[in-house]
Amino acid sequence: MRPQILLLALFPAVLPLSAIAAIGPDIAGGIWEPIKDLKNEHIIAIAEFAVADFNRKSHTGLVLKAIRGGNSAAGDSDYRYLLHLNVEQPPSCYKAVVLEYNWLHHWEVLSFDSETC
Repeated sequence: MRPQILLLALFPAVLPLSAIAAIGPDIAGGIWEPIKDLKNEHIIAIAEFAVADFNRKSHTGLVLKAIRGGNSAAGDSDYRYLLHLNVEQPPSCYKAVVLEYNWLHHWEVLSFDSETC
C-alpha cells in the first residue's frame, strides 16, 4: 500500500482527537460539578501537586495558601479537577486543571495559569 493512501486512511481517525485537544480540558468530556469539600485531603494533595509541578517546570517557589474553589468532572476511568488557588507570591491567584487517572494512581497537570482574584 502506498504511504499516501495509508495517511489518508488514518486522517479521519486522528481528526476527532485533534479536535478534543483544540477544545481544551474545560469542555472536553464529563459533567463539571462543584467540589463540595475543598478541605478534603485528596483535593489538597492534588492542589499541592499542581503547585509543585508548576514550580518544577518554571523554577519558581510558589507556596499554596488556599483553594478558593473548584469543579470536577468524572470520565470513564479518570477525573478532571479545575482548581482556583491562592498562593503567597504575586500574582496570587492561579487556575489549575489536573487530570487524575484512577486506575494508574497518576496525576497530570494539563494547565496552570494566573487569573484575577
